[in-house]
Amino acid sequence: MAPPRLLLCGDVLGHLNQLFKRVSSVNKSTGPFDALLCVGQFFPDSSDHLGEFMDYIEGRSEIPLPTYFIGDYGASAMKVLSAATKDPANLGFKMDGLRVCENLYWLKGSGKFTLHGLSVSYLSGRHSTSSQQFGTYSQDDIDALRAFAEEPGIVDLFLTYPCFVIYDIPH
Repeated sequence: MAPPRLLLCGDVLGHLNQLFKRVSSVNKSTGPFDALLCVGQFFPDSSDHLGEFMDYIEGRSEIPLPTYFIGDYGASAMKVLSAATKDPANLGFKMDGLRVCENLYWLKGSGKFTLHGLSVSYLSGRHSTSSQQFGTYSQDDIDALRAFAEEPGIVDLFLTYPCFVIYDIPH
């Protein structure tokens, strides 16, 4: 079995046409790739720039391969992500991503899952003690991540945004 082939990218800022045009080009010339992982600000800064984004969410444009994102979501994320949290398919404990639309998955909070044979762990967003749902993680997410770290096995990929350091302070 061939090893998985993944593409990685940073801030997208809602420019999905540009992103997926480039992904399709790279996939055609040096692919096929199995998935795209995006770390950074995925959504546009303003809801004024959501039109291009909504073409993908509403199925008018196609996402060429499974795409997973974490990070700081941008000011316009709330509209899209609140709809994803209400989708019955996303209810319950979902570490492998909440489905936003066909081939697009939101890695919310923290989790660990297997992607094409690779173990992937993630911590998404900024730390918050409030109940804000979007762009933040909680102490529960950190505790869950620590529990994943104690499980046997190797983590092949650890995705965080912004940069995150776990301090182990001796008692």
